[in-house]
Amino acid sequence: MATIEFQTQINAAPEEVFAYLSDLEKHPEWSHCMEIEKTSEGPVGVGASYRSKGKNFGITANETVEVTEHKPNDGFGWRTTGAMGMKFGWSFELSPQEGGTLLIERFEPPSGLMGSFISLTAGSSTRKAMEEGLGRIKEKLEGATGESPVQEQQESSGERQEESEESS
Repeated sequence: MATIEFQTQINAAPEEVFAYLSDLEKHPEWSHCMEIEKTSEGPVGVGASYRSKGKNFGITANETVEVTEHKPNDGFGWRTTGAMGMKFGWSFELSPQEGGTLLIERFEPPSGLMGSFISLTAGSSTRKAMEEGLGRIKEKLEGATGESPVQEQQESSGERQEESEESS
């Protein structure tokens, strides 16, 4: 499965967006994550670890989370390790734009046969969850409840196709 990418414009400064996203303990406010707890000492940065519990496809999953990218006001990413050692990558890229922030979210499924299986069985629900999550982040940071378009960009074999989708 190729990387899945969605983006939205948020009317908030990159500093505010980064502060919210890099506080993983706020993750349940906008994602499928039900609980997350920091398990490492020190500030959030590359290598910081967490334990999370979330619900995916009706199944409660316990995962370990490790921060893989921490670039203030520019990018934040983490890798989760779940059942059977499967690793999933998540990241956000932030760019100042039009008086706010262009926020790009990326999801990388596991590689190999398991990644292909996940693509077939969960691709559309992952896209929907990402789109809804970006909408909740936007709503939280802007303090508004209006709906806004979220754009999807999907990478496939090194080629990019852009589609605009409106959130429901």
